Amino acid sequence: MKADKLDVLLVLPPMYQTGRTPDYNPKEPMGLMYLAAELRRRGLRAEILDADLQALTIEETVGEIIARPAVVIGFSVLQRALPSLKVIIERLREHRLKSHICCGGVGATLSAIHLLDRLPDIDSVVLGDGELTLADLTEHIKYGYGWQQVPGLAYRGFGGINFNEQPIKPDLDELLPPVRDILPTCLGKTNYATIVGSRGCYGGCTFCSNSSFERHASGPKWRGRNPLSIVDEIELLHREYGVRAVKFNDPNLFGPGRRGQQHVETMCQELIRRGLNDRLSLMAFTRASDLTRANCRLLRQAGFERMLIGIETFVPRVLQLLHKGETAEQIRFGISCLQSAGISVVPGFIIFNPYTTFDSLEHDLGLLDHYRFAVLLSKSMRIFDGTALQRIMLEEGRLHRRDPFVGYHEYTVDRSVAAVYGCLKEVAVHWLRPLTQRYQDKFWEIKKGSTFVSRTGYYSIQHLIYSLESGLLRRLIAWVRSGQAEEASVTKALDQSRSLLRDLENFYVGTDDNVERLTDSFSTSCLVRSVREILREQPYESFPEKYRWAND
Repeated sequence: MKADKLDVLLVLPPMYQTGRTPDYNPKEPMGLMYLAAELRRRGLRAEILDADLQALTIEETVGEIIARPAVVIGFSVLQRALPSLKVIIERLREHRLKSHICCGGVGATLSAIHLLDRLPDIDSVVLGDGELTLADLTEHIKYGYGWQQVPGLAYRGFGGINFNEQPIKPDLDELLPPVRDILPTCLGKTNYATIVGSRGCYGGCTFCSNSSFERHASGPKWRGRNPLSIVDEIELLHREYGVRAVKFNDPNLFGPGRRGQQHVETMCQELIRRGLNDRLSLMAFTRASDLTRANCRLLRQAGFERMLIGIETFVPRVLQLLHKGETAEQIRFGISCLQSAGISVVPGFIIFNPYTTFDSLEHDLGLLDHYRFAVLLSKSMRIFDGTALQRIMLEEGRLHRRDPFVGYHEYTVDRSVAAVYGCLKEVAVHWLRPLTQRYQDKFWEIKKGSTFVSRTGYYSIQHLIYSLESGLLRRLIAWVRSGQAEEASVTKALDQSRSLLRDLENFYVGTDDNVERLTDSFSTSCLVRSVREILREQPYESFPEKYRWAND
C-alpha cells in the first residue's frame, strides 16, 4: 500500500449529472463532516469530496476520486443523486478501482435493498447513524479482518441481502465536533455556517424520510446535544472562522415535551450570557406547535432572525391525512408568535400533494397571500422509499413505483389537478429554470448577506417568482373550471408572466437595456400550444408522463 493512500474518501455525489443548478442552498455536508471526525479520532486518514458543492460533472467527479486513491470510498446518498451515483460507481469500476465502495445516509438506508440489488459494484451499505459503523468497517478492511460482521451493515451474502443488527444510536455528546475542511468554500458561497444541535424529529409526518430513517435503530426519535456544547461550537465558529451567520441543520430545533423546551431555553440563555446574540444571526427549523409567545421572544433575544416552519398546507383535512400532528390553528398561532417577536418566517410549503384539490389550492393561495409568503408552487410532494406515505399510497392503489435510479415514485391524483400542475411546470421548466441557470453566479451573490434578514434582493426575487406562479395558477384553475382556454386569454396570461420574468432578470443584470437578455428570446407561442394541449387531454389515472410529478 502506498504511504500517501487515504483510508477513506467521503464523497457527496453531484445531484445533477451535468453539474449543480441553483435550486437550493449548497451547504456544508454535515453527515460527512461528522464521519471524518470519528475516522480521524481513530488515526485514520479521511478526506471529503463534495462534488455537489463544487458543481462537478460525472466525469469530473470520477477523475477526482481516481486521483485520491483510498481503501474505502464512502458515498453519502440522497435519493435525488441516485442516477448520478449509479453512473459514477460504474465508471470507477471500469477504471479498475479496487476500493471497497459503501453507501450511507438517509437515501442509502431507506433504499438499501435497491442499491445492493441494482448496483453490483458496491460492497456494502452503512445503515442509520454511520460514525461508528464506518470507522469499524474501515479498520476491519485496512487490517485484514472479516468486515461482514460489523454491526450496522447491509451487504450481499449467501441467500440474498444480509442486514446486521444496528448499534444503539450514539450519544451526540460523545461524538467529536464535525471537521470544518469545507467551511471556507461554503462561506464564500452563502456567508453562513451550519451546525447540528440535535438529530431526528418526534413528529410522525407520513411523507418525511427522516422519521423513517430514525426508526432503523433503537433509541429516541429526537436526540439533543448538551446546549452548552452547542454554544461552544457556535462561539468557535465565530472566533476562529469569523462566522456571523449560523443555520441549524436540525430537522426540529425543539425536542418533545418540557425537556425539549428546556433544551432550547438553556441554549438561548447561554448565547445571551456570552454576548453572542449581538454578534450573530441565527436560523433554524421548527414545528409551529412548539412555539409560544415566551419562547419566541427568547429566541429573538438570543439572535434568531429567521425560522423555517414546516407548514405544507393550511387545509385541516390535508394536515390530518399527512399526520402532521398539528392543526391549522396551531400553525397560524405559531406564525403569529414568531412575527410578534420580530422573527422572519420561512414557510415550508407543498401546495401540490396526493390530496390536492382546486378548493385546497385556492384556500392555500389565499392564506399565502394573507401572510405575504413567497413559496415555490411548481414543485410537488415526493414519495420516498420506506415512508408511511409510500405504504398508504400503495394500500390505496395510487402508487406507481419507479426505478429509484430514474426518479421518485409517482402517485395518482385528480386529472384536472394534474393538468393544472403540468401547465405550471411547463412555465417553470422552460422559463424560470433557464433564467436561474444562466445567472447562477449572480444569483448567489444576490442571495448572500452578512445576516439572514439582510438578503433583501433574494427575497424580492422570491416574491417575483411567487407572483408569476400564483397568478398563472389561479388562471389555470379558472380555465379548467370553465372549460374554456381561448388562445387570446392564454397568450395574455403568459405575456404577463413574461413581464414578471423581465423584472426578475433585472435583478441579475441591472436595468441596462443594451444588455443581451435571455427573456428577449423567450416565446409565448410554444407555451400557448403546450398549455392548451394539456388542458384538452382526456381523463387519465396518473400524471402526464412528461411532468413526472414526484420527480420534480
